[in-house]
Amino acid sequence: MNHHESLPQSTFLNNSSVSEALRTFAECLTEIVIILAPDYTIQFINTAVSTLLGYESAALLNRSFCQLIHPDDYVIVRQYLDQLAVGQCGAQPLRVRLRHDDGSWRIFELHICHHQNQAPINGIVLSGYDITALLAADYALSNNEIRYRQLLELMPMLIVISSYSEGLIRYCNPAGARMFGVSDPAEVLNCPLTEFLSAEEHTRMWRRRQELQNGETLKPARYHIYARDQVVRVVEVQGIIIENSGELQVLSFGFDVSDRIEAERQLNLRAKVLAQINEAVIVTDRSGAIIYLNEMAANLYGVRPEEVIDQPLSRLFTAEPLPYQSYEHPSWNTTLHRGWRGELLHRLPNGRTMIVDVSIDPLYDDELASGGALIVVRDITSRKQAEERLRLLESVIVNTNDAVLILDAEPLQAPGPFIRYANAACTHLTGYATQELIGRSLRILHGPATDPTTLTMLWQAMERQQTIRLEILYYSRAGEPIWVDMSLSPVTNERHQTTHFIALHRDISAQKLASFLEHDRSEILALLLQHSPVNTVLTKLVELIERQRPHWLVWTGIDGHTSVFSKRLSEAAEQIELRIRQLLAHAHHSRPIPIDLRTHWTDLCHYGVTGCWLWPLAGTKGALAIFHTQTEWMSERDQVLLRVVTDLLSLIADHNRLNTQLRYQERYDTLTGLPNRHLLQERIDLALHDAREHRRTVALLFIDLDGFKQINDSLGHPTGDRFLKHVSQVFATCVRPQDTLGRMGGDEFLLLMPDLPDARLADMAAYRLLEALQTPYLQEGQELRLTASIGISLFPRDGVDSMTLLKNAESAMHRAKETKRNGFLHYRPEHSRRAHNRLALEVQLRRAIERHELKVYYQPQYDLVSERIVSVEALVRWHHPQRGPISPGEFIPIAEQSDLIVDIGSWVLREACRQTMEWHQAGYPLLRMSVNISARQLLRPEFIAEVAAIIHTTGLPANCLELEITEGVMLDDPMYAAHQIDQLHQIGVRVVLDDFGTGYSSLAYLRQLPLDALKIDQAFVRAIDEQNQMVTNSRALLRAIINLAHSLGLAVIAEGVETPEQRIALASMGCDILQGYLFAPPLPAAEVWPTILRLQGDDT
Repeated sequence: MNHHESLPQSTFLNNSSVSEALRTFAECLTEIVIILAPDYTIQFINTAVSTLLGYESAALLNRSFCQLIHPDDYVIVRQYLDQLAVGQCGAQPLRVRLRHDDGSWRIFELHICHHQNQAPINGIVLSGYDITALLAADYALSNNEIRYRQLLELMPMLIVISSYSEGLIRYCNPAGARMFGVSDPAEVLNCPLTEFLSAEEHTRMWRRRQELQNGETLKPARYHIYARDQVVRVVEVQGIIIENSGELQVLSFGFDVSDRIEAERQLNLRAKVLAQINEAVIVTDRSGAIIYLNEMAANLYGVRPEEVIDQPLSRLFTAEPLPYQSYEHPSWNTTLHRGWRGELLHRLPNGRTMIVDVSIDPLYDDELASGGALIVVRDITSRKQAEERLRLLESVIVNTNDAVLILDAEPLQAPGPFIRYANAACTHLTGYATQELIGRSLRILHGPATDPTTLTMLWQAMERQQTIRLEILYYSRAGEPIWVDMSLSPVTNERHQTTHFIALHRDISAQKLASFLEHDRSEILALLLQHSPVNTVLTKLVELIERQRPHWLVWTGIDGHTSVFSKRLSEAAEQIELRIRQLLAHAHHSRPIPIDLRTHWTDLCHYGVTGCWLWPLAGTKGALAIFHTQTEWMSERDQVLLRVVTDLLSLIADHNRLNTQLRYQERYDTLTGLPNRHLLQERIDLALHDAREHRRTVALLFIDLDGFKQINDSLGHPTGDRFLKHVSQVFATCVRPQDTLGRMGGDEFLLLMPDLPDARLADMAAYRLLEALQTPYLQEGQELRLTASIGISLFPRDGVDSMTLLKNAESAMHRAKETKRNGFLHYRPEHSRRAHNRLALEVQLRRAIERHELKVYYQPQYDLVSERIVSVEALVRWHHPQRGPISPGEFIPIAEQSDLIVDIGSWVLREACRQTMEWHQAGYPLLRMSVNISARQLLRPEFIAEVAAIIHTTGLPANCLELEITEGVMLDDPMYAAHQIDQLHQIGVRVVLDDFGTGYSSLAYLRQLPLDALKIDQAFVRAIDEQNQMVTNSRALLRAIINLAHSLGLAVIAEGVETPEQRIALASMGCDILQGYLFAPPLPAAEVWPTILRLQGDDT
């Protein structure tokens, strides 16, 4: 149902059909329609009222319209309605504020009509629009227009509107008027723009207007305005085309850039100036962003200017305080206001650092506000490094022990050169205070004994500006001579001009004094050796002392009668000598005696001396007296000098006694007192000379003790020396009075028997010597017994000169030692041939090693328990190209006596280990390889490392290697041998003592050496087959050896087994392993395993 149907129709519409049409029309309107009763109550509203005011229709009907009116508008509306009722109002609309349902007020423009009793409407009709938004927009537009006009009037930029075609000024703001040189904008209205432009710029203006008309986008253009106030201004203008009141116009706006152009000109000028400054310049804004840097700055920091403009300073560097700076650096804001100067460390992005001197000055704008900073940077890295080097050099100069002087380069001639600097060491050296030296000439350090030639060399070097080093004599402040090692170098400035010299001085007085003393002592000793008179030697000594210490006066006497003195003491010489000898006669003095001449010998003071030191010479009737003129005169160097002088004086005093002793020591052995080789040579030559004249025989007996090395090594050298003395005393009882017994050295003696009527006397003497050694020598309860080997040569049978006779006697001795110890042999020519052949064979053996003529053979070893071949022994063989096979017994001793045994042994060891692994790699079981090594090999410190390296290289397990050593090891160095064997055990290698029973076997040695097995010499094995008492003893001894070895935990190997009987006997004695021709001879490597397989096949 329609919300209006509840109301009586007669209240506002008289005709129902017509009223319905009007109602429908009213509902279609967007404006509000309200019908009021005469009492102003609402009788009808259309939908627009609900839409615009938010009320429901029912809420307004029959409600007084006055309740909707704003209180401020109520009176006006009532008056309007009252006047309308009486016909006094026109048809003009009325603006009224009506309350919205949300409480807000809306402005309506209402048209009001009074239709009282008029069909079809009876009442007051209000219609109208909501003009709230429109009024707000008009208000805003009005305000904006005012503001925009005010803004245009106030803007400092030029704003001009001109006609497009004529260029007449239609509008100009005050700023533009000022640019045109007038105070009132009206003065330029309708004036052509061409009045203010040059013809050229006028043409350009019309061309730009055409371009704007064509729609082109143009950049701002600069024009010169020739203003009416006679000032030419530069304006930068931009324009757009507008249409105003049907006229095509140009809106132009721009700025006066005259000041900016001038500023740019000034800035460019300043930039050119800054670019010419030979320092790095950076300009920043107040935030620290870079706005300019000159080429020096760009080069300093390694950048291009365009890379860093508008970038922070950190793009160039990071500033850090230097290590020696203790103050805090101000903040950037503080720097902008106060500026800052100082030194910093700049760390560049690439990691490079430099020390810089920075000056930061604030830049102010026209209002004196901070606008940025001007930063001037100087790279002082090199300067700082130079300063640091200078400080370091100064520290070195100040603290060095060398005296340093800096001299002016001019003048060099006297009185120059002058000293400009002296370090503390100069005071220590010369005694002059530093201030005493500065400003003085270098010549104050020279004295009467300074060498003129040395000075000439020094002055010439300075004149030529050259470096020189020389030794020169200076004098201290106290007049003491000082020898210095002087190094002088020129110092130049940046123009390479010599401004100064630096002189380094090192005190070498002690060295020079020592050198002089050594030289002088040598001269004095030479005089003594030349048997010069004592007076001559003493005079030389006094001159030497006076040359080194010119202010000393010397007196010296010796042997109770000879005396020498300084020339200045010649007048008082006799008196001085008398008093000194009286003083020495009354008391024995062993130390220097100080004498104060002012209280004791006042009559000597007129010679300029005040005191004396008197040195009695111990062991002789003599003294040295030094008279001095200074109170503090005894320095360390003086004492050194005087000690040497007194020693020389003692030497002079003991000259004859020392000569006698020297002659004795030159001719006699110091240990035994027997003539030595030198005296023996003299006496042999004398005996031969006499024998030639009288046709007599002379015999030489060359004696060498057998086994002396064992005593020396086992019991020590002191025991050995005592034993040699004993032997010499024993031998001395066996010779004739005319014979000479001497010691050649070591354990070798020589007996010279001159004037022999019968050559057999030499044999008798040899027997006596050998027999004398049979008596044991008791040493600390232990009996020492040795034998000797003696070789005899006779003159003239075996040689006619001493050298030949000695050589032949020695050859015979060596042959006796080889064939029959504890015996003697006469020389025979074949002894020399044997020695020659021995030497030749050694040479050939060396070549054989180089030519690979040596081969390794292998002899199997049979285990009696397992009855199998368990090991082989490596044996070296030599097949000479011409002589064929050479027995090991012939070349092995030669190798052992030379250095060849080490090379041969190392090669055999390496080859044997390699061959063992080669067999194993071919599929055969591993055998234990037994290799002989010499004592010289074992005792080499590097031997253990060599064995370990061979095992590692070849891959042979260490427990498969067995090394055989001889009993000679026990003689050379048993303790070290034990250490080496223990080291071999640590790497897993077994050690066997070879040829047991043939050398110097000792139970003590067996206990000392950590052995694994003993190898019995074949001589014991061969004795098994013989039938005599000695064999019985040998078998008993063999059984004892085997039992002894087993008791010590050692296995026993027997070599040289050749018969089944020997095998059975050794097995019955408990022998462990057998080796010999019964099983196989030494075999080449290729025949070893076939032979082993055959033997083991036979056994099984």
